[in-house]
Amino acid sequence: MASLRATHLTLALGFFLSVATSAIAAFAMGASNAEWPTEFDPILFSMVGNIFALIVFSVFGVLAVSREYTSGMIRLSLVATPNRSRILVAKLLLVGGITLVVGMLTTISMFLVGQTILGAYGLPHATLADPNARWVVFGLGATMAFFPILGLAFGVLLRSTAGGITTVLGILWLPQIFSAVAPLWAREHIISLMPGTALDSLTIGQMKYAPEYSATSLAAVLVTGWLLAIVGAAFLFLRQRDA
Repeated sequence: MASLRATHLTLALGFFLSVATSAIAAFAMGASNAEWPTEFDPILFSMVGNIFALIVFSVFGVLAVSREYTSGMIRLSLVATPNRSRILVAKLLLVGGITLVVGMLTTISMFLVGQTILGAYGLPHATLADPNARWVVFGLGATMAFFPILGLAFGVLLRSTAGGITTVLGILWLPQIFSAVAPLWAREHIISLMPGTALDSLTIGQMKYAPEYSATSLAAVLVTGWLLAIVGAAFLFLRQRDA
Protein backbone atom coordinates (compact mmCIF):
# COMPACT_ATOMS: atom_id res chain seq x y z
CA MET A 1 0.00 0.00 0.00
CA ALA A 2 2.76 2.47 0.88
CA SER A 3 4.40 1.97 -2.51
CA LEU A 4 1.22 2.47 -4.59
CA ARG A 5 1.09 5.55 -6.78
CA ALA A 6 -2.49 6.23 -5.69
CA THR A 7 -1.33 6.41 -2.07
CA HIS A 8 1.25 9.06 -2.87
CA LEU A 9 -1.23 11.05 -4.94
CA THR A 10 -3.93 10.91 -2.26
CA LEU A 11 -1.63 12.04 0.53
CA ALA A 12 -0.08 14.74 -1.64
CA LEU A 13 -3.57 16.00 -2.53
CA GLY A 14 -4.50 16.31 1.14
CA PHE A 15 -1.26 18.12 1.94
CA PHE A 16 -1.36 20.64 -0.92
CA LEU A 17 -5.09 21.39 -0.63
CA SER A 18 -4.67 22.12 3.07
CA VAL A 19 -1.62 24.36 2.73
CA ALA A 20 -3.04 26.13 -0.33
CA THR A 21 -6.33 26.83 1.44
CA SER A 22 -4.60 28.36 4.45
CA ALA A 23 -2.38 30.43 2.15
CA ILE A 24 -5.30 31.69 0.06
CA ALA A 25 -7.29 32.58 3.17
CA ALA A 26 -4.34 34.52 4.58
CA PHE A 27 -3.80 36.37 1.29
CA ALA A 28 -7.50 37.20 1.04
CA MET A 29 -7.74 38.57 4.56
CA GLY A 30 -4.52 40.49 4.25
CA ALA A 31 -5.54 42.06 0.95
CA SER A 32 -9.02 43.00 2.16
CA ASN A 33 -7.70 45.93 4.19
CA ALA A 34 -10.63 45.43 6.55
CA GLU A 35 -10.42 46.36 10.19
CA TRP A 36 -9.35 43.21 11.97
CA PRO A 37 -11.79 41.88 14.57
CA THR A 38 -10.54 41.90 18.15
CA GLU A 39 -11.27 38.16 18.53
CA PHE A 40 -9.08 37.26 15.56
CA ASP A 41 -6.70 34.41 16.42
CA PRO A 42 -3.87 34.01 13.89
CA ILE A 43 -3.02 30.55 15.19
CA LEU A 44 -6.45 29.03 14.62
CA PHE A 45 -6.90 31.03 11.41
CA SER A 46 -3.86 29.42 9.82
CA MET A 47 -5.37 25.97 10.45
CA VAL A 48 -8.39 26.61 8.23
CA GLY A 49 -7.05 24.26 5.55
CA ASN A 50 -7.14 21.37 8.00
CA ILE A 51 -10.61 20.49 6.73
CA PHE A 52 -9.16 19.08 3.50
CA ALA A 53 -6.49 17.02 5.25
CA LEU A 54 -9.11 15.43 7.50
CA ILE A 55 -11.35 14.55 4.57
CA VAL A 56 -8.66 13.22 2.23
CA PHE A 57 -6.76 11.27 4.90
CA SER A 58 -10.00 9.73 6.19
CA VAL A 59 -10.83 8.57 2.65
CA PHE A 60 -7.31 7.16 2.41
CA GLY A 61 -7.93 5.10 5.55
CA VAL A 62 -11.11 3.60 4.11
CA LEU A 63 -9.48 2.82 0.76
CA ALA A 64 -6.60 1.06 2.50
CA VAL A 65 -8.88 -1.93 3.08
CA SER A 66 -12.06 -1.43 1.03
CA ARG A 67 -10.17 -1.71 -2.27
CA GLU A 68 -9.12 -5.22 -1.31
CA TYR A 69 -12.72 -6.24 -0.66
CA THR A 70 -13.85 -4.67 -3.93
CA SER A 71 -11.18 -6.40 -6.01
CA GLY A 72 -11.28 -9.69 -4.09
CA MET A 73 -7.60 -9.37 -3.14
CA ILE A 74 -8.56 -9.74 0.52
CA ARG A 75 -8.96 -13.48 -0.06
CA LEU A 76 -5.37 -13.78 -1.20
CA SER A 77 -4.20 -11.75 1.78
CA LEU A 78 -6.05 -14.04 4.20
CA VAL A 79 -4.69 -17.16 2.50
CA ALA A 80 -1.14 -15.79 2.66
CA THR A 81 -1.57 -14.68 6.29
CA PRO A 82 -4.16 -16.86 8.07
CA ASN A 83 -3.76 -14.80 11.25
CA ARG A 84 -6.35 -12.14 10.45
CA SER A 85 -5.49 -10.01 13.45
CA ARG A 86 -1.95 -9.64 12.16
CA ILE A 87 -3.24 -8.30 8.84
CA LEU A 88 -5.38 -5.69 10.53
CA VAL A 89 -2.64 -4.67 12.95
CA ALA A 90 -0.24 -4.19 10.02
CA LYS A 91 -2.75 -2.03 8.17
CA LEU A 92 -3.53 0.01 11.28
CA LEU A 93 0.15 0.67 11.93
CA LEU A 94 0.78 1.59 8.32
CA VAL A 95 -2.21 3.91 7.96
CA GLY A 96 -1.67 5.43 11.40
CA GLY A 97 2.05 5.95 10.88
CA ILE A 98 1.73 7.45 7.41
CA THR A 99 -1.07 9.85 8.29
CA LEU A 100 0.66 10.86 11.52
CA VAL A 101 3.83 11.87 9.66
CA VAL A 102 2.07 13.54 6.73
CA GLY A 103 -0.46 15.12 9.07
CA MET A 104 2.27 16.66 11.19
CA LEU A 105 4.00 18.01 8.10
CA THR A 106 0.68 19.41 6.92
CA THR A 107 -0.19 21.30 10.11
CA ILE A 108 3.32 22.69 10.47
CA SER A 109 3.33 23.83 6.85
CA MET A 110 -0.11 25.43 7.14
CA PHE A 111 0.98 27.32 10.22
CA LEU A 112 4.30 28.55 8.81
CA VAL A 113 2.81 29.59 5.46
CA GLY A 114 -0.20 31.27 7.07
CA GLN A 115 1.86 33.18 9.64
CA THR A 116 4.37 34.30 7.03
CA ILE A 117 1.63 35.78 4.85
CA LEU A 118 -0.18 37.42 7.77
CA GLY A 119 3.09 38.93 8.97
CA ALA A 120 3.86 40.26 5.48
CA TYR A 121 0.59 42.22 5.59
CA GLY A 122 1.36 43.59 9.04
CA LEU A 123 -1.41 41.54 10.62
CA PRO A 124 -1.20 39.75 13.98
CA HIS A 125 0.84 36.58 13.66
CA ALA A 126 2.56 34.00 15.84
CA THR A 127 5.56 31.69 15.88
CA LEU A 128 6.16 28.19 17.16
CA ALA A 129 7.85 29.77 20.16
CA ASP A 130 4.32 30.49 21.39
CA PRO A 131 3.15 27.61 23.67
CA ASN A 132 -0.41 27.96 22.35
CA ALA A 133 0.82 27.68 18.79
CA ARG A 134 2.79 24.53 19.58
CA TRP A 135 -0.21 23.00 21.33
CA VAL A 136 -2.54 23.58 18.39
CA VAL A 137 -0.11 22.78 15.57
CA PHE A 138 1.43 19.65 17.06
CA GLY A 139 -1.85 18.60 18.67
CA LEU A 140 -3.74 18.70 15.36
CA GLY A 141 -0.86 16.92 13.67
CA ALA A 142 -0.68 14.21 16.31
CA THR A 143 -4.44 13.53 16.14
CA MET A 144 -4.56 13.54 12.34
CA ALA A 145 -4.33 9.74 12.25
CA PHE A 146 -7.50 9.27 14.33
CA PHE A 147 -10.10 9.48 11.57
CA PRO A 148 -8.03 7.58 8.98
CA ILE A 149 -7.81 4.73 11.51
CA LEU A 150 -11.57 4.90 12.04
CA GLY A 151 -11.97 4.92 8.26
CA LEU A 152 -9.91 1.74 8.01
CA ALA A 153 -12.04 0.11 10.70
CA PHE A 154 -15.27 1.08 8.94
CA GLY A 155 -13.85 -0.29 5.70
CA VAL A 156 -13.49 -3.65 7.45
CA LEU A 157 -16.91 -3.46 9.09
CA LEU A 158 -18.86 -2.38 6.01
CA ARG A 159 -16.69 -3.86 3.22
CA SER A 160 -17.75 -0.94 1.07
CA THR A 161 -15.82 2.09 -0.10
CA ALA A 162 -18.92 4.28 -0.33
CA GLY A 163 -20.30 3.06 2.98
CA GLY A 164 -16.99 3.47 4.80
CA ILE A 165 -16.38 6.98 3.46
CA THR A 166 -19.94 8.11 4.18
CA THR A 167 -19.80 6.78 7.73
CA VAL A 168 -16.44 8.22 8.73
CA LEU A 169 -17.14 11.62 7.17
CA GLY A 170 -20.58 11.65 8.78
CA ILE A 171 -19.05 11.04 12.21
CA LEU A 172 -16.45 13.69 11.46
CA TRP A 173 -18.69 16.51 10.23
CA LEU A 174 -22.33 16.01 11.22
CA PRO A 175 -21.75 16.97 14.88
CA GLN A 176 -20.02 20.15 13.69
CA ILE A 177 -22.95 20.99 11.43
CA PHE A 178 -25.65 20.31 14.03
CA SER A 179 -23.80 22.18 16.78
CA ALA A 180 -24.55 25.42 14.96
CA VAL A 181 -28.32 24.92 15.32
CA ALA A 182 -28.67 22.52 18.24
CA PRO A 183 -29.96 23.76 21.62
CA LEU A 184 -27.48 24.27 24.40
CA TRP A 185 -28.38 21.06 26.29
CA ALA A 186 -27.80 18.98 23.15
CA ARG A 187 -24.41 20.59 22.57
CA GLU A 188 -23.37 19.98 26.18
CA HIS A 189 -24.70 16.44 26.63
CA ILE A 190 -24.85 14.83 23.17
CA ILE A 191 -22.57 16.56 20.68
CA SER A 192 -19.85 16.80 23.34
CA LEU A 193 -19.64 13.00 23.35
CA MET A 194 -18.85 12.69 19.63
CA PRO A 195 -15.26 11.78 18.63
CA GLY A 196 -14.65 14.86 16.49
CA THR A 197 -15.81 17.17 19.26
CA ALA A 198 -13.62 15.34 21.77
CA LEU A 199 -10.60 15.79 19.49
CA ASP A 200 -11.36 19.50 19.17
CA SER A 201 -11.56 19.70 22.96
CA LEU A 202 -8.03 18.30 23.17
CA THR A 203 -6.58 20.70 20.60
CA ILE A 204 -8.33 23.94 19.67
CA GLY A 205 -10.52 23.72 22.76
CA GLN A 206 -7.55 24.91 24.79
CA MET A 207 -7.78 28.29 23.03
CA LYS A 208 -11.43 28.61 22.04
CA TYR A 209 -14.53 28.18 24.19
CA ALA A 210 -17.58 26.27 22.98
CA PRO A 211 -20.35 24.67 25.10
CA GLU A 212 -19.70 21.27 23.51
CA TYR A 213 -16.01 21.19 24.46
CA SER A 214 -15.13 18.88 27.34
CA ALA A 215 -12.37 19.03 29.93
CA THR A 216 -9.07 17.64 28.67
CA SER A 217 -9.21 14.50 30.81
CA LEU A 218 -12.78 13.64 29.74
CA ALA A 219 -11.97 14.36 26.09
CA ALA A 220 -9.00 11.98 26.24
CA VAL A 221 -11.24 9.25 27.68
CA LEU A 222 -13.85 9.81 24.96
CA VAL A 223 -11.28 9.69 22.15
CA THR A 224 -9.73 6.52 23.54
CA GLY A 225 -13.13 4.91 24.07
CA TRP A 226 -14.32 5.61 20.53
CA LEU A 227 -11.06 4.31 19.07
CA LEU A 228 -11.10 1.10 21.09
CA ALA A 229 -14.78 0.44 20.41
CA ILE A 230 -14.68 0.88 16.63
CA VAL A 231 -11.29 -0.74 16.02
CA GLY A 232 -12.22 -3.55 18.42
CA ALA A 233 -15.40 -4.19 16.44
CA ALA A 234 -13.34 -4.36 13.25
CA PHE A 235 -11.05 -7.00 14.81
CA LEU A 236 -14.07 -9.02 15.92
CA PHE A 237 -15.80 -8.89 12.54
CA LEU A 238 -12.64 -9.70 10.58
CA ARG A 239 -11.94 -12.77 12.75
CA GLN A 240 -15.50 -14.13 12.67
CA ARG A 241 -16.79 -13.34 9.19
CA ASP A 242 -15.80 -14.96 5.91
CA ALA A 243 -13.98 -12.84 3.37
